[in-house]
Amino acid sequence: MKEKEKKYIYYVRTYRRIQADYVYGTLYFIFVVLPPLLLLVTHIDSVTKALCNFSLKAIKGALPSLDISIAESYYMPFGSMSCLSFDSQMPSPHELLINLIIIMAVISLILISSHAGKPLAVYLLFSFLVHIISCVYFVFETEKFVFTADDFSGIFMKQQIGIWILFIILMGIVTGFLGNKGLGYKISGFIAVLLYSAVFGVLRYTVFMFVLAKFSLLYMADIMFTFGPLFDFLYLVMIYSIYADRIQRIYDSAEGKGEWRWL
Repeated sequence: MKEKEKKYIYYVRTYRRIQADYVYGTLYFIFVVLPPLLLLVTHIDSVTKALCNFSLKAIKGALPSLDISIAESYYMPFGSMSCLSFDSQMPSPHELLINLIIIMAVISLILISSHAGKPLAVYLLFSFLVHIISCVYFVFETEKFVFTADDFSGIFMKQQIGIWILFIILMGIVTGFLGNKGLGYKISGFIAVLLYSAVFGVLRYTVFMFVLAKFSLLYMADIMFTFGPLFDFLYLVMIYSIYADRIQRIYDSAEGKGEWRWL
């Protein structure tokens, strides 16, 4: 019996790559990536002040009696920056007990469920573990806790600035030097990261400051370790994956198949 002739032969991806066009990538970085990067770096004070004004209005709307204000501090090498300032609240024994009971109950439900090994379950277990450690610490060492809400507000704001700068540079490199086709996808992917990071960063800072002001410092560790930089890299990878998929389709088409370099 005569075998049917194959129309396509799919090469193993390990043995092919796209040759980087460094001239194109450099021009892309200069004209697309550098302007928003310089705009952010030279206007840190204005950006953080606008963020704080939004957060202040939102929190004051929910907690009218809260004594909260905008404080300025120095962030080397960018100059001054703004962050929210309000009084710290230590967790009470009653709050600690309730949190431990709820967390242990939820962990037990996750472990006996059919979703125990799923990514979301693992992520939740990691988050709950951090929260348990925080609860246990405050049970025994509340008086030795030296950080305040103002400290955390400033650290989180500095972290957010660092994430914005890092993501602009990272996304600029991976879009600019991954071939020279699909300029629309490159710019769209780059802008998507900027917009998502900006909106998410503002909303996250507002919600987290509200939690600390409304409740206590008990949730500080969970906020930093569970929903901090780790969460930012999740959406960065998500957007980059969508971008890479679109770019790969271009290079697998007749338009771009000649760009592959076989190893």
